[in-house]
Amino acid sequence: MWVLSTVLCLTVMQLCCHLLQDAVIIFALLVATRLQGNNKKDKGVAAAPQQAVPSTSDNSNSSSAPAAAAAAANGGAAASPAGKQGKEGKQDTGKHKEARDKGGAATAGSKAGKEAEEARIDMLDIRVGQIVSVQQHPNANALYLEEIDVGEEKPRQVISGLVKFVPKDKMENRRVVVCCNLKPAKMRDIMSYGMVLCSSSDSHDQVDPITPPDGVPVGERITFEGYSNAPLDEVNPKKKILERLFPDLKTTADGTPTYKGIPFMTSNGVITSTIPNGNVA
Repeated sequence: MWVLSTVLCLTVMQLCCHLLQDAVIIFALLVATRLQGNNKKDKGVAAAPQQAVPSTSDNSNSSSAPAAAAAAANGGAAASPAGKQGKEGKQDTGKHKEARDKGGAATAGSKAGKEAEEARIDMLDIRVGQIVSVQQHPNANALYLEEIDVGEEKPRQVISGLVKFVPKDKMENRRVVVCCNLKPAKMRDIMSYGMVLCSSSDSHDQVDPITPPDGVPVGERITFEGYSNAPLDEVNPKKKILERLFPDLKTTADGTPTYKGIPFMTSNGVITSTIPNGNVA
């Protein structure tokens, strides 16, 4: 009986050992399987960046190549119009420069043409006038301040440098010849709206106003044979018309004022002066 109990106990113990061994083995297998699974996951996670990097690099390389090609193409296409535009800009600049040069040449030619244009005596509005008042210029001892009737609504204020040459009493109520379309000029703070034409000697020690004949109405325009154009509205001093006319304004041996040998004429005969073989200005 004791033996049987012993055998039974041994058998149960052996069975328990086998079961325990099997349980350990199963546990070990489970642990191993679990660890293997974790290792695979870890390897997968670790491998993913490695695979992603080449993939990204490949994609980047593959995409960058077309992008670079596209950029190069676009850059080339952009460079081509830019270059074309640069060339066109240069061509345009050249054309503009040429146009400016031509324009400058045309302007210079036009200016030269105007300067070379003949100054004609009929450009001046020269009229018969009569001094209605004369007084000393308040700011200049050598100047007269005159009021001259030239056939307009009111007399013109004219300043003349005749104090040293003509006494005041010889100027009062005197009939004179006046250039009426000169640009108004301020002389010693007072405006002058015309110029009394005078004859003078070459040495300029004699100066005297030229004189219209009696019976010629005030305001009548002086004429010159062969010159019948209308006078300018205003003589531009920059064109120096007077300066170009003066050399041809002379008095003859009998004192007749002339332009290129043509006498100053009125409806009642020629203008006269007291200074022969002189100048008129």
